[in-house]
Amino acid sequence: MAIMFEPKGGRKNTEVSSTPDVLPLGQKPEGEMNSVLKMQNAFDRLMSNIKLLQENIDKLKNENKRLKDALGVYEFQEPLILTKEMEVTNGSK
Repeated sequence: MAIMFEPKGGRKNTEVSSTPDVLPLGQKPEGEMNSVLKMQNAFDRLMSNIKLLQENIDKLKNENKRLKDALGVYEFQEPLILTKEMEVTNGSK
């Protein structure tokens, strides 16, 4: 009775598992490398959209300022507080 051993490293494991989630040792899923590229593309599109949004915000701010100047609308930083001298008591002053 003889015991036989297979040589190490000489033969690759090419058997396919019966379950689809289990890969042979040393193999990676096919889509793994593409996920980094997909994430980079998504990031680039996101940054492009953010840039477009910033440009639109700047345009709207400029248009808003132009319209306020044309209509004479002023914004006050401090609230207007009525004093006793400013108060109308009898309807005509």
